[in-house]
Amino acid sequence: MAAKVLDIRTPAEVAEGKLEGSIVVDYRDANFAELICKLDKSADYIIYCRSGGRVSEAIPLMRELGFTGELTNAGGLDDAAAITGLPITY
Repeated sequence: MAAKVLDIRTPAEVAEGKLEGSIVVDYRDANFAELICKLDKSADYIIYCRSGGRVSEAIPLMRELGFTGELTNAGGLDDAAAITGLPITY
C-alpha cells in the first residue's frame, strides 16, 4: 500500500496550493486529535506543513493516538512535492 499524503497546514496556507490528492487536517484546529483519529491508523503517511515544524509536533501526537504506520516528516510543500513526485494544485 502506498503512503498517504497528509497536509496539516491552515486553510489559508492550503489556499495557496496543496499536493494533488493530499488529505488536509489543520494541525492548529482545536479538534485536530479528534479529526486525525478518523484516518486509517495503520497506514503510512508522508506529512507536510509550511516548514516541517508542525509535523515534528504532530508525529509524536499521532503515535500517542495509536498510529502504527510509518510517519514521515516531508517538511514544507515544495519539499513534499519533490519527495512524493505529486504536482501542486491551486
